[in-house]
Amino acid sequence: MQTFDFLAPEITQADIAAFAVDKVNLKSERANQYREQVRTLREHLDRYISEHPDMGLAKMILSGSLAKSTALRTINDIDVGLYVKGDSAPHDLGKLLEWLVGRLRTTYHQISPEKIYVDGPCVVISFSGSGLDVEIAPILYEGDPQWRGYLFDRFTGAKVLTSIPLHIEFLRKRKAAQPDHFVQVLRLLKWWAREREKDTQGFSIRSFLVELITAKLADDGCKFADYHTGLEHFFVYVQRTGLKERIAFSDNYASSALPSRSTGAVEIFDPVNPENNVASTMTETTRRKFVELADRALDALSYARTCQTKGDALECWREVMGATFNA
Repeated sequence: MQTFDFLAPEITQADIAAFAVDKVNLKSERANQYREQVRTLREHLDRYISEHPDMGLAKMILSGSLAKSTALRTINDIDVGLYVKGDSAPHDLGKLLEWLVGRLRTTYHQISPEKIYVDGPCVVISFSGSGLDVEIAPILYEGDPQWRGYLFDRFTGAKVLTSIPLHIEFLRKRKAAQPDHFVQVLRLLKWWAREREKDTQGFSIRSFLVELITAKLADDGCKFADYHTGLEHFFVYVQRTGLKERIAFSDNYASSALPSRSTGAVEIFDPVNPENNVASTMTETTRRKFVELADRALDALSYARTCQTKGDALECWREVMGATFNA
């Protein structure tokens, strides 16, 4: 007589991993192509800087999800930080961007001038070959050996102390502690957030916040080798705390460096800069909505464990990961 294991989930670890590979993750060959695109720009810039040391530019560094290996397949631009010498460049953002456009057009004279332009707080170099634009964020630099400098926040417009290498090292440490699995669960959570932005009117969440919450869980001992459980850890934390618990990290500063007073409805501090609450723009309404969406996701994932048919389990997972989830 055939027996059934009613405790075994209908959607397995292998199913979730296959979905991640097929739909979520940026393929390695694409990632390498995009990194090569930036490498070509950087090497050309380095040569130009060595020949023109007075032009006011210091260094170009790949940043964002591509640098951290957390990019989704839906990536639509490549983030780059360009350190500019603070004593040479304007400190007003509008003037700084126009100043930078002029220098980049001179540096990359082989690129049509109209393909180098200001867009928001960045300068864009548009490429038709890869289909992705390079978004260059200027960082005012004054010679710090760990490449700390001042970036204009794209959400608030404020000038914020940052360091691309220190941010990359911060995530690299969490990746090294749980190779492959930490980053994979993080990508799945970023995908969940992306799906909620699509189907929840008025809801938006910075992927950096998702990254920092996941890093906090890793530091607290959460294991991500089982993806179903790893996702649940995230949603349980959001549900339990309501995002009212301060999140900060000791990699680059002591806890005593944090502000003594509240800095917003949600407080998640930049691991490089204790004065930068990266959740400062999150309103109380958005906080409540985030908690509600996490609660809904947790219910769906919990029910998926008990479903007796794959069809029912698929519906649960599609509620969390969107209509493209399949197994």
